[in-house]
Amino acid sequence: MKTKKDPNYIAAVEKAITEKYGKDTVQDFRNEWEERKEKMYLKQLKELRAKSDKLSTAREEIVLGDIKITKRRTKQKDDRTCPVCKTYSFSRKDDLYMNRFKSCHECYVDFVLGREEAWKNGDRPTDEHIEYALRRRK
Repeated sequence: MKTKKDPNYIAAVEKAITEKYGKDTVQDFRNEWEERKEKMYLKQLKELRAKSDKLSTAREEIVLGDIKITKRRTKQKDDRTCPVCKTYSFSRKDDLYMNRFKSCHECYVDFVLGREEAWKNGDRPTDEHIEYALRRRK
């Protein structure tokens, strides 16, 4: 068995990758690096640093006696409560459904799946249907 430090093994792997995915996949990025790209990259880094500094200065300090608490101010409130079933969600998978359908994943499965157009047009389940679904989930 050939080791991974063997130059022939490395060349064979690179050749196989090139044949399958094309020659750009095994190219070293420094081959095409130019002064213009370097300047653009440094400019992007500078802008990113400025943005990061701006965010870090947007902090609120709360002093309680001898204790100083620094709290970052956010513009957007993170509401994790489903507007349909009124349950609080800790799951990150609900983010997609909250953003797109204004419901948690469970409500999406129970009430939206297969009826996306009706849901977008404002069709919502009755309170009885919601209560039934909540009882069934437990």
